[in-house]
Amino acid sequence: MKDHETGRQTRRVTMQSIAHQAGVSLTTMSRALNDHPDIDPATRERILAIGRELRYTPSAIARSLATQRSHTIGLAVRTPLDMWAAQIILSIEELAHTSGYEVFISTHQADAARERAVLKTFQGRQVEGIIVVSSVLGEEPGALRPSLGVPVVLISPLLHVAHRYTVQTDDVAGARTATEYLIRLGHRRIAHIGVPDWAAPGYNRQQGYRAALEAHGLPWDPALVFAGDAHEGGGLHGVQALLALPDPPTAIFCFNDLTAVGVLHGARLQGVQVPRDLSLVGLDDVSLVHYLDPPLTTIRQDVQALGGRAMHMLLDLIAGRETQAPVVLDMELVERLSCAAPGAGA
Repeated sequence: MKDHETGRQTRRVTMQSIAHQAGVSLTTMSRALNDHPDIDPATRERILAIGRELRYTPSAIARSLATQRSHTIGLAVRTPLDMWAAQIILSIEELAHTSGYEVFISTHQADAARERAVLKTFQGRQVEGIIVVSSVLGEEPGALRPSLGVPVVLISPLLHVAHRYTVQTDDVAGARTATEYLIRLGHRRIAHIGVPDWAAPGYNRQQGYRAALEAHGLPWDPALVFAGDAHEGGGLHGVQALLALPDPPTAIFCFNDLTAVGVLHGARLQGVQVPRDLSLVGLDDVSLVHYLDPPLTTIRQDVQALGGRAMHMLLDLIAGRETQAPVVLDMELVERLSCAAPGAGA
């Protein structure tokens, strides 16, 4: 270690070295640093004076050993490359830091075995609580809580769960709002590019889409439903398949904004203009949709609230306080320029 004032190499100061110089045990040293009532005031002041002289800075590990608190949480996400997940990570980290916690982040890649391994890794790091975004373990995170020894909060799990400590958005209502908006514009051939319905958000959004059609007397046509992958590629392949139908749709509601980006690209490749020939609605309201051409009409998820409510819930559980759970957040329609009445530009 280098002294920044003198430029000389110095030895790292440890609790052991201070205890040795003060002629006390590590237990006494720890009690002095943590202002334990059993420590003699003169002994405590002598230890602290040596520490100041040697410029001792307690490490996080030493503090955790002394207090039995790590002041860390584990955060598992499918991938941080997803803009929706990235915004959730930022909101959790901001609140964690203001609450005196550090965040360990790891990815599970929507793989159950990997997610289990991540949870065990967090346990080994002695985190005080765990948040999992897009969990694929079903009931396991809640069932694992006794063996993990810490509270677990889920954000938008990919499987249907009865785990109480969950924060998610009302996918059914959000999808219904999107579909009814297109119906109000006059569309009757409305397609949906979703994800395989084993994924709870995909299943729920498809149910909201279907409920809106039925409420307005429009037929359910399986040919208008395409299982994408929540990414641009799924949107591209989906719009290619839908536009190839004998009676193609005039509007598409997408599982998320990234799917809509793929749809916009695929439509352009086929000479189909949005919104003149095809109206388009996404879901999430990630930051890039403002800069698309045209800017995307979408259903906004409050991702800051998703992360914030989950972190508040976890802090309550860590402190042994009562907490509101589960939490289901509303979504809202954000109108931009990707939708119009059918044939409006003809």
